[in-house]
Amino acid sequence: MSTVPAVSIVMPIFNALPYLYESLDSVVNQSLREIEIICVNDGSTDESLRVMQEYAARDSRIKIIDKPNGGYGHTMNRGIAAATGEYIGILEPDDFADPDMFADLYRSAVKYRADVVKSNYYEYKTADGSNTFCEVLKGRPYDTLLCPAMEETSVILRPCIWTAIYKRSFLEERHIVFNETPGASYQDTSFAFRVLASAQRGVYIRKGYLHYRTDNENSSVKSGGKVFCICDEFQTIQAFLNTDALMKQRFIGPLQVLKLDSYSWNLERIAPEFKEKFRDQIALEFIKARYENLIERRFFDDKRWAQLQGLLAEYEAKESTALALKKKYGKLPPPSFGQRLKGGVRCVLDHGLLYTVKLFFKKLRRAA
Repeated sequence: MSTVPAVSIVMPIFNALPYLYESLDSVVNQSLREIEIICVNDGSTDESLRVMQEYAARDSRIKIIDKPNGGYGHTMNRGIAAATGEYIGILEPDDFADPDMFADLYRSAVKYRADVVKSNYYEYKTADGSNTFCEVLKGRPYDTLLCPAMEETSVILRPCIWTAIYKRSFLEERHIVFNETPGASYQDTSFAFRVLASAQRGVYIRKGYLHYRTDNENSSVKSGGKVFCICDEFQTIQAFLNTDALMKQRFIGPLQVLKLDSYSWNLERIAPEFKEKFRDQIALEFIKARYENLIERRFFDDKRWAQLQGLLAEYEAKESTALALKKKYGKLPPPSFGQRLKGGVRCVLDHGLLYTVKLFFKKLRRAA
């Protein structure tokens, strides 16, 4: 292997045993041999670390970083900081890649001296072994040099950070890293946005190589503490845009489309007991955006526009009903036992049992 690997492939690993063999096999068998494989063990409690060590004993290209659990963002940043390759790739341990993935992406990267090269992918179902081609780059020009930073709608693309490779020096110069909020999810969203909003040289490839597993039961959001993590990512993006007036002017409108898509995707994945609360959050954020004149119709296709208007209308109708009840009775009717119970369960999930018990007795003292 040459002194500097062509691509450093970072694998953030936490309790991934069911799929780890398949994922590691796909990366060690890449046709591009000049790679380094950085396995970052994020405090796994299953046998994932043993599997990594087993592969590392047979392949000197594999480096293992073993650390306490710190979350996805911290894990990715540790892996990228340890990378020595010209480009950075990402492979999550429940997915797998076709043998020519990194060879093809790297070939285009070198040809165009690209900051980022991005491809399409497949959605894979373990249950029946089905692969569905997802052309998330449809409508974009393929195999030609582009400037994503000057293209308003580049940031609307689904993040899919594992379909691409990124020039390491570009990430370093632009200080593009992952959020490290403990226990948070969706930390790929702001990373992908900052890459595309900053990249001067980008290439899109029509082929798909990465097989994204869609029926991993651990990928849904069941924890109340993670329901609103996607909102934190958009606050990070907003702070990023606030540092550059021209960039903000270019991307603040398309950002609203990305937010709608991302929030809608989150809404499908969260547990049923959190859906109403999150739908309200979506509506409130877009009501604020509408008030600030950030929503531009030209960036929304008809389907998205109808979806947004429906969400806003639903929330405003609910608020109108609540105001009518308050006007009629002088106050809102007290919550039912079922509503109180649901609220208590949600509080335990969001804040823990101790906090909920203290809050309960605090409310009792107020009522006395």
